[in-house]
Formats: sequence, C-alpha cells, structure tokens
Amino acid sequence: MIGRDGDVSELARVLGNGVHRILAGPRRTGKTSVGRAALSRLRRRRLYVVELDLFRIPNRAELAEAIVVQTIANRPVVRQAVARARRAGRAALAGAALTASTRLKTELGDEVELAFKPGIADRDPDRYLAFGLELLQRVAAADDRQLVLFIDEFQEIAGDRAPYGDPDALTKQMRSVLQDSNRVTCLFAGSVEHLMRDLFTPRQRAFYQFGGFHALGPIDVADWRVGLVYRFAEDGCTVTPDALARLIELGEGHPRATMLVAQQTHDAAIADDTLIVDSGLVAVGLASAMAADRVSHELVTERIRSLGRHTLVVARRVAQGQRAYPGLEAKTATRAVNALRDAGLIEQHGRGDWQVTDPLLRRYLTEL
Repeated sequence: MIGRDGDVSELARVLGNGVHRILAGPRRTGKTSVGRAALSRLRRRRLYVVELDLFRIPNRAELAEAIVVQTIANRPVVRQAVARARRAGRAALAGAALTASTRLKTELGDEVELAFKPGIADRDPDRYLAFGLELLQRVAAADDRQLVLFIDEFQEIAGDRAPYGDPDALTKQMRSVLQDSNRVTCLFAGSVEHLMRDLFTPRQRAFYQFGGFHALGPIDVADWRVGLVYRFAEDGCTVTPDALARLIELGEGHPRATMLVAQQTHDAAIADDTLIVDSGLVAVGLASAMAADRVSHELVTERIRSLGRHTLVVARRVAQGQRAYPGLEAKTATRAVNALRDAGLIEQHGRGDWQVTDPLLRRYLTEL
C-alpha cells in the first residue's frame, strides 16, 4: 500500500490494546487493505483473528458457520483438520478430522461440529449464531489470547434485504455478547458511510458508542510520488516527471483507480519494450484501464437504471460536475440522489455538492 502505513500502525496499536474501531468510506479506497494489513501485524504478535466479509456471506446460517470455522482455525492443528473435513463435504468424518471434532465437541460443545460439516447450521441458524458469537471469547480465553474480529461491509447487517434477520435484534444480540467478551476486540468496516454512522451514532442503536471511527484521510501527493516511482523502479522503469504528475492527476488520490492506471501504464511500457514511462504511455494506460473496467461500468450503469426512473440522469449530472436537481421535481431528485448514495456510488462534499466516488466510473458516465 502507498501512503497508508500510519493508518495501519494506528489501527494495529489500538486494536491490540483492546479498543474497538470503525472504518467507513467509499468502496475501493483502501479500507479492507488497511484492515487486513493491521490484522497481519497483530497475527505476528500472536493475536487470534477472525475476518468476515458480509458481501460473501448470504444468510444467518452461513454467518454462524463462518464465525465458528475461523475462530477454531486459529489453532493450527484444528485448522488443518477442518480444511480436510470441509474438502470432503458432508461425507463421514475420519482420521484426524474425526479426532479433532470429537475433542472440540467435548471442550466447546456439540455445536462446533458445524465447522466440520458444512450446511448443518441451516437446521437452526439462531442457535448456531448465538454459539458462534460466544465462541469468540471462549476460545480466546481457553488459549490465553486476545482475538480481533474484523467484519467488512458491516452495513449489510442493516440492508433492505435483511439477510441475517431483523437488524435491530441482531445488533442487540451482538452487542450483548461482545460487550461481555473482554478478550475480543472488533474492527467494523463499511462502504456506505451514512449507513455505518446510523448503526453506531444514534443513541437508540445497539452499537451506540461501541468504538470510535477511524477516518482514512487522502493520500498525500508526496506519498504517491514516492510510492509510484518505487513501484516502477522494481521493474527497472523510470517515470518522467510529467508522466508521474499525470498519473497522480488521473487517479485523483483514489487508491484503486490510481493503481489500475499505473498497472496498465506499466503493461504498455512492457509492450513497447521501453524502460522510460512518459505521458504518452500514461494515456495508453488510462485507455486500457477504462477498457478493463468497461464490463464493470456497464453493470453499474444497469444497476443505476434499476434504482429509479431518473437515477441515471442524476448520476450523469453528478459525474459532469453539474447540479443534480434542475428540471426535476425536488422529491424525485432527492429520491434519485439518496438511491445513488445508498448504493455507495456518490458521496457528499458540501451542501448540494455530490461526487461520483470512483474517478474511472465518473469518466465513463461523463462519456455516455
């Protein structure tokens, strides 16, 4: 990562000291990478880690299963046994997997079998989720370790689909268990900032005052210069000052966009059999980055259309730096803006001032 060492160090420090933290901000701006880098440092300090991505966990039963699997997998011998058992699917347990399962059931309870038998949490998701949440503290205490629970895309808890059941009931259950788990520290991350703040800021919310927000600030231009020059130099390439300035300008400080254009520029240099990266190659890199993201941008555009009758009109206006409301009824424009905001596609930078969060998507919408 470029320009994030301070964030990683700070998060590792506070999480290691038992302080809960919340990361909120647009997608592809480095939250997950920073969180994982902090967890990596904590693993080296022998802390246990459980990492959940709610974009990849579709329901309550699989959430319970993921918690249990990752919790007990902090024990190396158990991790190997679980991996073997899960590769075998629902087949009967045998050998080391059977031995590990039997021992863990004696120590932790019968529910732990779900780690070795995928899908059995479907029988009683509530029971297994309650078991999983309590297991975090039990394993940490039994092994005399601190454990960090990292839940990414946490706003999905409160999503319209309610994939894990009633959001208020679930967050109350989680708060009740986690506040009494003195060996468990939490890192929550989410890509829809206003939903994350709504989960942690209002007094009536279960997670009110449960940890403080850690803001990922913009990456300094100086850090981009040093980091990009270093990355190109790893392959023996030299970046001209104009090309470097153009790369940084095109990326607008957005980590994923900047690195994608830089990567495609490097590929263009390889294709040209040159070690000198100039502004012409950056232009090729930008075109290649847009082409690489084209299918994704088309899917996002269809999603925007599905959000409402006028959402694409509003999204294109925002992308072009125009005001969202002229020519539309106030309620209609507000619904469109809110839908785009809730989808994590735009963010507010001042009263009435909205911006598409991804500069490459912004460029695509502008050129439609």
